[in-house]
Amino acid sequence: MDILSHDRIRFEKSKSGALNITLEDERVIENVHCVLLFPFSDTDNFVSVVRKKGRESEEIGIITHFKEFSPLQRKLVEENIKFRYFIPEITDIKTIKAGHRLWKFDVVTDRGEKIFYVRHTRENVTVKDDGRIIITDIEKCRYTISRYKKLPKRARMEFDRILL
Repeated sequence: MDILSHDRIRFEKSKSGALNITLEDERVIENVHCVLLFPFSDTDNFVSVVRKKGRESEEIGIITHFKEFSPLQRKLVEENIKFRYFIPEITDIKTIKAGHRLWKFDVVTDRGEKIFYVRHTRENVTVKDDGRIIITDIEKCRYTISRYKKLPKRARMEFDRILL
């Protein structure tokens, strides 16, 4: 495991928006991703820098103390983390319709209206211990309902129909 310290690496954003890292030997690794290690609530320590290698991920190294990085370097990594863990909040459900092997969700999120498709609701709709509901669509995008009781009654009835 390589420890990545602020004085040994440099992050840059490519023209396409991907995050690249330059290591101390001046080797550039393109299209890296930053992954929070446990606990997820601790965003100042223990960030893993990885890149895809085929179907697997290869770890470049771990940032143990993120506070030591410059504001610009922190911003690049924080944007990458926010993008990775971005989960739209469903605030209303217009309709959920059964199709051929798929459920069509027409919803309103905190980012606007969205239509997505879910296969096998028992596998792709998860109720967490804290009451949050996580829905994963066929493209592996995730959506959350953190306040189920705050959804309009019509939306709750529509959602309950697929869980039975």
